Amino acid sequence: MRSQEMRERGFDQAQDAVAAFPGVIVGTNPISPTSYSMRGFTGNAITVLRDGVYLGPANFINRPANSFNVESVEVLKGPASLLHGQGAIGGVVDIRTKEPSFGPTRFDAFVNGGSFGTVNWGLGGGAQISDDIAARLDVSRSRSSGFVKNAPSDSLNVTTSVLWKPTETFSAKFGFDFLTDNMSPYYGTPMVPAASARSPMTGVISSSTGLTLDRDMRFNNYNVSDALLSSTQILPTAHVVYKPTNEVTFTDDAYYFHADRKWQNAETYTFQGAGNGKVDAYGNAIPAGSFSRDRFYVYHDQHKIGNTLTMTVDRPILGFDNKFLLGSDVNSTHFVRDRGFPSAAIADFVDAWNPSQGAWGVYPGEWPIRRSPTRIDDYAGLFEDVLTLRPDLKLVTGARYEFQRLDRVNYNQNGTFAASSSFRRNYHPFNFRVGAIYDVTNDLSLYGQYSTAKDPIGSAIYVVNAAQNFDLSSSRQYEVGAKASFQDGKGEATLALYEIHRSNILSQMTQNTASNVGSQMSRGVEFAASFLITPQWKASINAAYTYARYGFFYDPSTLVLASGNRPPNVPAWTANLWTSYSNIADLPLDAGFGLRFVDSRAGNNANTLFLESYLLADIGLTYHLTEGVDAMFRVNNLFDRTYVNWAEISYPTEVILGAPRSATFGVAMKF
Repeated sequence: MRSQEMRERGFDQAQDAVAAFPGVIVGTNPISPTSYSMRGFTGNAITVLRDGVYLGPANFINRPANSFNVESVEVLKGPASLLHGQGAIGGVVDIRTKEPSFGPTRFDAFVNGGSFGTVNWGLGGGAQISDDIAARLDVSRSRSSGFVKNAPSDSLNVTTSVLWKPTETFSAKFGFDFLTDNMSPYYGTPMVPAASARSPMTGVISSSTGLTLDRDMRFNNYNVSDALLSSTQILPTAHVVYKPTNEVTFTDDAYYFHADRKWQNAETYTFQGAGNGKVDAYGNAIPAGSFSRDRFYVYHDQHKIGNTLTMTVDRPILGFDNKFLLGSDVNSTHFVRDRGFPSAAIADFVDAWNPSQGAWGVYPGEWPIRRSPTRIDDYAGLFEDVLTLRPDLKLVTGARYEFQRLDRVNYNQNGTFAASSSFRRNYHPFNFRVGAIYDVTNDLSLYGQYSTAKDPIGSAIYVVNAAQNFDLSSSRQYEVGAKASFQDGKGEATLALYEIHRSNILSQMTQNTASNVGSQMSRGVEFAASFLITPQWKASINAAYTYARYGFFYDPSTLVLASGNRPPNVPAWTANLWTSYSNIADLPLDAGFGLRFVDSRAGNNANTLFLESYLLADIGLTYHLTEGVDAMFRVNNLFDRTYVNWAEISYPTEVILGAPRSATFGVAMKF
């Protein structure tokens, strides 16, 4: 999806665009600020790239991205490209920032504001500085008070790049990406026993253990008043292309990534009824009708440096047209995780209906930092090939071999080396794929592929200790599909059928533990189409069906046997509709209308909690004031549907509710 379409549809965040793809849902989750679910898998089973660069586990690096800085969002299903190596089986999301170009000077600006104190603005532009140098700079800011009390968020994104192209055969682009944010401290709305609820919600969750949500708690914030969820990251890059001949192209991508992230919160809220007999960290009895709270902090200091070098050769082999790629990928990650929490299971408590948030405070027990530095070195060689057997038939193959060295170190609270829980491990993942593309006509192609994947060393590895010295998860996928174009190229449609098997899954189950929980499979079908109804009226629709189940699946940290259960946050059906009409009544006025359906989903591994299905509607109006100046009005969740956006299994007592109806008004300019 290109930036123009994102602006037309009112997407202020890049993840809003991702949610518009078939079979994808996006969750807001404080421990992983943007979580994706696709093809039956979530979390680190989805690879997230920034300008084609893999920065680390999706659960860590996937911060909300202001769409103003973004040129395009691409979603590829199935294993990620062998070029990028990270073989997460669910798919890959690549967020591409705006680039410089040669030609006239261009400037863009926008500002909007609306419900819940939301204000977004952006200013950017590009210019040709000389015959062989062009540059671009984009700055955007997003701020909101949030629909939950005392739960503001803000982010600032600065992206800039310089393109040097002295000849037609050589170019070098140097970029810098800066992002800082403070996430909303809303960790979720806690569930309560149905008998204790004053105003039970209906049609939002269903629980076989008698839990419900109370409407009187919908806008309450149960976190501390001085909660901390912040991140600052930088990404300088260099992209060099050299084409010595018409048949050979060399490409080199070098990058450095650094991120500081901080979480310091009361994260879990558990309802306490009469006669609970529990006390807080200071020995105070917890009264009935309260939520007991914990305290937990974790700090990340991540450094990554890497380089990917490829050679592409487009030259016939044995009389057949052929294009192959050879490459190397080398990177090193240094990651320090500091964390701590009180030794008492309960730090304090707040009234369930009228919480006084209180401060972070100091509590007795296990507060000194536990530090765990981790180093991961990755060396890879890769190969991809497209062989044209006939003008209408292509064979696609690829393989990637990696050597990964993991060094995990733990330190005790007094700073001494914890030899018993530290470990070193080498991994040798090998992934490959083979497929074919058959052009039935100029407008219809069929394809099929088989691929394997090893999950990248993900976020769960950072909470694994020596006694939990796990291997990487393995996956295999079968996929067939079709792609068609019609209406002289103005319309297109895609259809895909797939089956995925994943084994040896390593998953983070609580704030500080991970488990090898077994296996999982999914199969499904995805359909998408975009077309013109009239020259002024266009539409896009998509739908997806996913059947996902665990195989053998046992979590020793929670003693849950989930074999045969549905994975959390995976709906069976999803569907999207967007339609727009331009120049209404011959006025410079455009209107758009969207629908989004998400089927019911499991809310935990035990399948004792389900998140009910929901249908959301959005509308938008754009009035073209003058050439290059537009006024825009948008309403999200038009019918004010109450629904669960996401359920995080690490926090089993609460769920993240979606935002109620909201409206924004803004102005966008291009000149």
